[in-house]
Amino acid sequence: MKPITSFGIVSFKKTAAVSEVLLRIRGWAANNGASVFYHPILCDLLPPDMRAEESEEVFLDKSEAIVSVGGDGTLLSVAHMSGFSEKPVVGVNLGGLGFLTDIGPEELEECFGLIRAGKYEAISRMVLEASVKRGSDTLCRFKALNDIYINRIKTPRLTSISAWCGDAFITNFFADGLIVATPNGSTAYSLSAGGPIVEPSVQAFLLTPICPHSLTERPLILPSDRNIRLVVNEKNPDLLLTADGLDSFNLQCDDEIIVSYGGIRKNLIQFAERSYFSLLRKKLGWGQGYKKP
Repeated sequence: MKPITSFGIVSFKKTAAVSEVLLRIRGWAANNGASVFYHPILCDLLPPDMRAEESEEVFLDKSEAIVSVGGDGTLLSVAHMSGFSEKPVVGVNLGGLGFLTDIGPEELEECFGLIRAGKYEAISRMVLEASVKRGSDTLCRFKALNDIYINRIKTPRLTSISAWCGDAFITNFFADGLIVATPNGSTAYSLSAGGPIVEPSVQAFLLTPICPHSLTERPLILPSDRNIRLVVNEKNPDLLLTADGLDSFNLQCDDEIIVSYGGIRKNLIQFAERSYFSLLRKKLGWGQGYKKP
């Protein structure tokens, strides 16, 4: 892969752990002929000898790769910030499980050295696109790396959402809500709602009802070459459509949501010796406690 020599740093948390990572990246960059640029949101966290860029546009323009310091939520925010471009994204995990953030603080300098030398892989992730139609008007459009979901806001009652896969009617879901996820998002909200884990290179939609009224309404894996169409049936819904937990829109009765395949973005940096299944073993604790006879 192409060696990367300039890094843009983003974090949305102002903690001592983040400050330590920023200083370590600066020290590594100074010793290895790399440039570091800081997002304007970090201006209050930086010491006097470290300056943030004047705007997000300048920050993105100067950086060959974006470094997300935090958890998976921070990395999702970075993907939205960069407009789902092909600019490489590096995840330093200071959060919990961290399925998207590939680098632990203990291996920071080693991994940045590999990136500087071009010894990494740019892995592919599927993107969702969603639009909301009200009558003949399209009111909004969203993109998502993990999921598009509909969930109730305040009203403690079941929702009614009709679903189609292409022209084929699926069912009227009676549930707290509904998730349409990518395989990348299968380990996020969908997994918490009982959905399956799907290897991220698979091109498919995951349709997962949230707390369905009927126990026979189970998650579905559907082909990505056909749109998912959802229609809100509630007369007075208190529902919110959300993309990756970041962008949202209040829904009304008869609103139509079209979720479609938004292409592939090959820009998440990972290291060749790691696999998705080693990640699952590490993050989910698979195989722990088993002793060979």
